[in-house]
Amino acid sequence: MRKNFKKLATLILTGAMCISMLAGCGEKANTENTSATPTQAEQKTDAPKVTEAPADPTPTPTPVPVETMTFTGAPGLAGKAEDRLPVKDDVFVEQVNAKGEALEIGTYGGTINLVGSSSSWNASRPILESIIHYNSDGSYYPNVIKEITHNADSTVWTFKLREGMKWSDGEPFTADDIVFWYEQCHLTNYDSKKSWSALYTTDADGNNVYAVLTKVNDYEVTWTFASSKFEADFVRNGDFKWCWAPEHYLKDLIPNSFYEGSSLSDEQVLANAQAKGISKSSVKDLGKAVAYYWWNVSGIPTLNSYVLSTKPGVNDINGELCVFERNAYFWKVDANGQQLPYCDAIDFITYSEAGQDQLAFRSGELDLIEVGMADIASVLADVGDKATLYTMTTGNWGSGQVTFNQTISDPNYQTLFANADFRQAISICVNRAEYSELVSDGFSEPGQCAPAPGTFGYDEEWEKKWTEYDVAKAKSLLEGCGLKMGADGFYDFADGSDIEIIFLAYTDNGAATSYPILEQYYKAVGLKTALKELEVGAYDQEIDNNNWRASLNPHTAVGALSLASRTAPFVPNAQAAEWYGDYGTYYQTKGERGVKPEGDMAELVALYEKW
Repeated sequence: MRKNFKKLATLILTGAMCISMLAGCGEKANTENTSATPTQAEQKTDAPKVTEAPADPTPTPTPVPVETMTFTGAPGLAGKAEDRLPVKDDVFVEQVNAKGEALEIGTYGGTINLVGSSSSWNASRPILESIIHYNSDGSYYPNVIKEITHNADSTVWTFKLREGMKWSDGEPFTADDIVFWYEQCHLTNYDSKKSWSALYTTDADGNNVYAVLTKVNDYEVTWTFASSKFEADFVRNGDFKWCWAPEHYLKDLIPNSFYEGSSLSDEQVLANAQAKGISKSSVKDLGKAVAYYWWNVSGIPTLNSYVLSTKPGVNDINGELCVFERNAYFWKVDANGQQLPYCDAIDFITYSEAGQDQLAFRSGELDLIEVGMADIASVLADVGDKATLYTMTTGNWGSGQVTFNQTISDPNYQTLFANADFRQAISICVNRAEYSELVSDGFSEPGQCAPAPGTFGYDEEWEKKWTEYDVAKAKSLLEGCGLKMGADGFYDFADGSDIEIIFLAYTDNGAATSYPILEQYYKAVGLKTALKELEVGAYDQEIDNNNWRASLNPHTAVGALSLASRTAPFVPNAQAAEWYGDYGTYYQTKGERGVKPEGDMAELVALYEKW
């Protein structure tokens, strides 16, 4: 797979003001890099206190012809390895990392121990297999889908599958599973994600015209669009991560209230789900669980490298210990023909008290951990040369992001937040150098919320814009916005009403650490602020309801690897990123809800449509 776990600790310093550390599992093993994030071999850091790990000097290897391979598998798996894999020509040989460098050959055994999380996406990060995978240079290659082609005008796309590929329970994976997903789970919105723009084009009247999916044979389907559907908005669309679901397992969980071809009532479907150990109070919740967050549901077959255990006590993602076991039918091998993955399992361990994960890492109980940058020095002091620090490239435009709701209904706040002078004042009233020292011991590079050097869209002027610390100028800008200093030492609106900027944040997103520091800067410039922390679900609901003033460390961070991989962080075209508020809702609902974009926001939409 993409990267080797060895018997040492690995420290990954991320641009999001946290570090990840990796210690060895019981045996040497490989794990998959399932995103466009560069692999460890190419990662480096500019932080002066970090000792960099050496890059892998191995040159790009010559591809190994699969027809000459003899397949082997992990000890204890039933049957021959070749019987669990696709036909020989369709087996995926995992030979190089995302930079094209040779992967080390591993051996079987051991468990990877990671920190658990209540996030629905947490467990997917190290295991998810998508339609395509990205290389470090931004190019991509077919992954689950063996071959992707299109006609001259990009109106017809053809997906070819791997013959003989199987689900994790050994059942065949075929074109029927794609048709089932599209017709019964997605177009019905049973998965709650019919909003994926990858699967429709828009006609002259602004109506969404969904692609027509046709099964050509058991291992080939075509997507036919009403007009040209280009690569960036289809296979590279960040939302379009998969297009399949196990029909043999889910077919009795599809209610006629969503799919009219079903003969099953809501009550029957919920009862069927209960019999499979899936307890949901409504078919809406059930659909989102089994057709979207399916890797978190015990018993559902997947195509991933690891699958959630069915053993009671360790098959709950919110449990103290959650185990993902090797997929015995995984469809990839290494350059020696060994079926992947190497490790027997991934254990996600959840700790009830803050700091327990660091102690567990220090004692060797955890292999990978993320901690605040301020703790880097102390952790390194404890683990010594057992740890190596790597930089992890991220698409996010920095950490400690602050954003304001320009679509809030209150006219005073809406006018203020829309004023660029206000946002400049908020920016320059913060001493970034001091902030970096306080929250990260200087590991975080001070700068603007902007693309990092070496990433998509980097511009030095942009990075430094509005970053010079100047309290006097900030006050002058605020007064230029019509604000008046009140008797209490804080600014009021021109009509005399109080200003209080309440920063919304979700639990454990880092706001509890950064806000007390930011509060002092805002207080010094004459702005009264407060922090309101919510569980992530409640936070998202507040954002969706447009019932918020400001956000600290937003759920949808500003930035991404590129426009091609994901447009939502850059363009107000979805109900997603906090920085554009209900402008995105307006676009997504075709004006039925939300706030109509004007000015710069409207120009962004126009540029997006043209692109």
